[in-house]
Amino acid sequence: MARQVTLERRSGGETSGQVRRSATAEIVCALRAAETLRPPGRRLIEDPYARHFLARGMYRWLTASRLTAALSRPGFDRLYPGYLAIVLLRNRWHEAVLSRALAGGAGQVVLLGAGYDTTALRLRLGGATLFEVDAPPTQQAKREVIRRHGLPDHAVRYVPCDFERDTLGERLHEHGFDSRARSLVAWWGVSFFLSEAAVRATMADVASLTAPGSQFMFDYLDPGVVDGTTPFRGARRARAAVARRGEAYTFGRTRDEAGRLLASFGFDVEQNLSITELAQLFGPFPYRTDDFFGVITGRRVAR
Repeated sequence: MARQVTLERRSGGETSGQVRRSATAEIVCALRAAETLRPPGRRLIEDPYARHFLARGMYRWLTASRLTAALSRPGFDRLYPGYLAIVLLRNRWHEAVLSRALAGGAGQVVLLGAGYDTTALRLRLGGATLFEVDAPPTQQAKREVIRRHGLPDHAVRYVPCDFERDTLGERLHEHGFDSRARSLVAWWGVSFFLSEAAVRATMADVASLTAPGSQFMFDYLDPGVVDGTTPFRGARRARAAVARRGEAYTFGRTRDEAGRLLASFGFDVEQNLSITELAQLFGPFPYRTDDFFGVITGRRVAR
């Protein structure tokens, strides 16, 4: 999941609109596709649909066979150490929390900034309703791929929304979201690219939308990655790369700051894990785990 290029800020920008599908979302998809080509029993995730969402010829070539994928994975890990770990371990964590939430009676699942996530294609959600929230260009591109390949998206409710410009609550309610039902809300790979005003506004929307007992999880980068002072070379390279694509990092939090931020919106923090701790949960892990990233999960307390 990843952000869309945004030209207008909620805090007051110069122009408006979303101009193109997210390049970051496609890179994440390529890494999932490459990992799926590892031998069975060794791969960390299983995503046979990821390859369908690759538009760039280079990404298609790098994930065209087990051989090319075997070359691309360590190459990417050397160039951007820590980022392959982020994509794969975040996916594993998402599926583990989702499974527990569904078993515990969650009736709605909301993916904020869904990108080319394939939860709807791969996982059984029982009777839960899945809402995919994203900016229109990426969402339209995704839906076209699904139509072209005849993929089973299980009647997903697609919710167009620009986190910098739109009100999340309004968009979800327009598509049938029930604020009385227990929900799981996941926000992966998005907050890094937003203004602080948009992050706080979105979190306030989630808090006002969700019933007590609902869960909210998101990921965060260390502030040193955002401002370029991080000691991790892969993070510095990634910072430069996303800026060149027009998707610069703008928001970061330390581990303690992320916990305080979540709690300030009425969520009890249940887990707050670094990338190293995630790797220990799902090990043995074969890739670099440079520690500049975390995932946090909270449960909505009664108002």
